[in-house]
Amino acid sequence: MSFFDWMICWTHVMFIEVIGHSGLRITGTAPAFDLFPMKRFDVDLVIEDHDNHHSRGWKKSGNYGKQTRVWDRLFGTVLPRIETLDHLIDYSDTVNMPQF
Repeated sequence: MSFFDWMICWTHVMFIEVIGHSGLRITGTAPAFDLFPMKRFDVDLVIEDHDNHHSRGWKKSGNYGKQTRVWDRLFGTVLPRIETLDHLIDYSDTVNMPQF
């Protein structure tokens, strides 16, 4: 792997980490995954999931997954979503975040 290949990978990871820790109240997923298959099996990860991970304290925490909720589903550590339920999302108000 060349330096530039490594830099592209590192930039992608940093983008995901910054957005994941941003606290933005938008529904969005990591750009590496297609939302439909993940949402169909209820293992999609949105920004609120990571906020809930930090808001419960270390004894009651959950949502340990960084890209999906597959392992959280398997081990029963999924925390309920509060703000990004389907009936609360206004899909007409969009946020454009181009990758390039």
